[in-house]
Amino acid sequence: MNRQTVVRELRAWIIILLSVGAFRAFAYEPVHIPSGSMIPTLEVGDYVLVEKWAYGARLPFTGAAQATWSSPKRGDVVVLLAPPGSSRDDDLIKRVVAVAGDRVALVDGALRVNGVRAPREAVPGPCRYADRGEDGAWTDDPCADFVEELDGHRYHSYCTPGFPCGDVEEVTVPAGMVWLAGDHRDHSADSRVFGPVPVGRIKGRAWLVAASWGPHGPRWNRLLQGLKR
Repeated sequence: MNRQTVVRELRAWIIILLSVGAFRAFAYEPVHIPSGSMIPTLEVGDYVLVEKWAYGARLPFTGAAQATWSSPKRGDVVVLLAPPGSSRDDDLIKRVVAVAGDRVALVDGALRVNGVRAPREAVPGPCRYADRGEDGAWTDDPCADFVEELDGHRYHSYCTPGFPCGDVEEVTVPAGMVWLAGDHRDHSADSRVFGPVPVGRIKGRAWLVAASWGPHGPRWNRLLQGLKR
């Protein structure tokens, strides 16, 4: 192989790598779900594709968006840079439950926005879910299952039977911020811990579950499962 051919091949690979990097930085990014804070909407072991351009654009390795053209809506599932006060230092994924100007509270796991309780019904029958601890071991745990509705979004939320489910007194969301909660209400470090989050820290909106691995291998029923808007 002569030098000209080597240079041409190297140039092609550089272009491919730069294209992939740009696609990941500005269009879509895969995110692995390592914890159970969004069960049952997102399972431990899910790989989620995130729409990076849904609300704005940011340069890689920066702490805020350089341009924004939309704001997260109530009910959106979003990925964000971990804020100060978070127990984790990697990206987080939560549900937006209140936006700037809203008054929000949680009462025994039930959401109240601007003094109105979000429609919420208990799901009868047994409820169990798979979780994985810090040691990597899987467990099969009990839950209380509810169906909640928020601005046209209909989703399940879990609480642990017989225990308080993450109450928080009413707070008002400041301008330019959103208030976040996990769907697994008593297993989520969210705005109850670190407060409201600036919109500029939101990296994008969760789009679909591309693949998922659980305690028994691939979860084929979750392959390319879209997240409802």
